[in-house]
Amino acid sequence: MKRILSFIIYPFSFALALSATLSSCDDDDLTAYGPSFQTAAQQDAQGTFEGTFYRVQVGTTDTLEASGTFTITATDTLNRARITYASEQMDELAKTEPIAANIAHADQGYTFFNRSGDNALLGRVTNDRTMSASFTKAVRSGRKTVRYNYIFEGKRQ
Repeated sequence: MKRILSFIIYPFSFALALSATLSSCDDDDLTAYGPSFQTAAQQDAQGTFEGTFYRVQVGTTDTLEASGTFTITATDTLNRARITYASEQMDELAKTEPIAANIAHADQGYTFFNRSGDNALLGRVTNDRTMSASFTKAVRSGRKTVRYNYIFEGKRQ
């Protein structure tokens, strides 16, 4: 008798669980995970942000605060942008080459990041056009290389 019940109950339970799983897969459920975006992240996030850089030399407490800009420029490649930053008060940021970065929509804002060579970059743009970013830059100083950690906080106009 036990065997007969197990042959009836287990397949029935499996069929019930499978039907419940499949019935819950509806396109309407996708909107619960956040908004859908009509354009690519690199196009939505591009712009120039004005704000403040905070710099700390690695291994010291040498700090510096300076105003500057942080610019996101869209590329033709999906979810890729070019990042440039500049500050007249920080010599190593006066002339910087663009850095390629991955960029994506995230919680009604954008995140961007890259790790290549002497640069490491991580940032977020919120839906109110506020940016916070942190990055590391290696700078040649004579025979040695000095590393700096930066934080940028700014707003797109």
